[in-house]
Amino acid sequence: MRINNNNFQKNANTSLVAQLIWKSPGISRVDIARELSLYRSTVTNIISALIDNDVVYEGEEGSGVSRGGRKPIILRLNEKFGCVVGFDIQPSHFRAVVLDISGSLLYQEKGPLPKIGFEGILVYLMDVVLKGVEKIGLPLLAACVGIPGIVNSDKGVIVYAEPFNLHNFDIHSFFAERYSVPLFVENDANCTAWLDMTINRTIKLGDFLCLLADYHEGNYQFGDRSGIGVGIGLSIGGKVYRGSHYSAGEFCSLTWRGQSVGQTGLDEDLLIRSATDEEAWRVWMIDLFSSLVPVVSVLDPRVVFIHGKPFSDQKKITALLEEDCPQFLAILKKINCKLVFDAEDESVVAKGAAMMYLQKLFAVPELSEMESRAHFTWDDVIDQANRKRIYKKYPMGGSDE
Repeated sequence: MRINNNNFQKNANTSLVAQLIWKSPGISRVDIARELSLYRSTVTNIISALIDNDVVYEGEEGSGVSRGGRKPIILRLNEKFGCVVGFDIQPSHFRAVVLDISGSLLYQEKGPLPKIGFEGILVYLMDVVLKGVEKIGLPLLAACVGIPGIVNSDKGVIVYAEPFNLHNFDIHSFFAERYSVPLFVENDANCTAWLDMTINRTIKLGDFLCLLADYHEGNYQFGDRSGIGVGIGLSIGGKVYRGSHYSAGEFCSLTWRGQSVGQTGLDEDLLIRSATDEEAWRVWMIDLFSSLVPVVSVLDPRVVFIHGKPFSDQKKITALLEEDCPQFLAILKKINCKLVFDAEDESVVAKGAAMMYLQKLFAVPELSEMESRAHFTWDDVIDQANRKRIYKKYPMGGSDE
């Protein structure tokens, strides 16, 4: 693939400027030029284009004084430029959110999944959120899906999702045939890494690990078992790490063996009861956190974020760790790693999926990403925002049921 360096540099500079406005709302042109070491004329041209396309607007005058004696005009993102949909699809239920480009929540929905095939589920979920998007009245820039399993995000392919019995499902093509909106897909635990990266975008977070757990109620349509599912999201060097085969974060505990069913070697009846039985829950938690000791020791993260309803009782889990798994707390202390609980919000995966798009939108692109299906430019985004707001390409038929 031949790359137009001028277009690439233009897109990179636009992302740099937009990213700074995203991270520092109210910043001025002068401060942007100084911060990025860009010519003022370059910054002015980029800002003018962003204003003309309704991405950015000029706000009230700042409190400082420029060299010319005038107060600088501040810049902010236009939250009405467009919105992004995020889905968290689990075997028995879903959660969906709509965010504006600043990351603010505009709409959310949750509920059980209909008893239909996976393709039909995708159509059903889009029908649900498109009604919400229509009420919001903003252009839909992208739809983003978080799902448990091995996901090739670059190609838009779900390589393997055991809970849904999916193998090499090309979700990118499925959406492209049916909707005039780009689709991005990611492993659900990785979505929490995108979430924490976005929430903490104004600080140098460093390498971190996200632990995500969710209750599975058992969906026998797909053969999924009841119990607790868990995954790990990793951010290394400011990027979400997916591994050589896109399976980084697919957790197996120390008790797991080759013949084990699921993520641990614990008795299946205990796993089923772990969602409702106190003692079974305790055994599962000890198995989990004791297995994380070597992981944390090797990766040396600055922070471990804890997400998901099974972790909602922080005091209870802290007491369990102190009593039954002190080695986990000891390794955190040894490497000076913080443990941060954020388990109250049930929509972290859906929000993280949408925030993945925002991170990509405001990130400086790399040449290695150019051939990825997940790559897009500012011209693509602006075209999507300006297109006619009819997102279904044709009425859905029975083939998707």
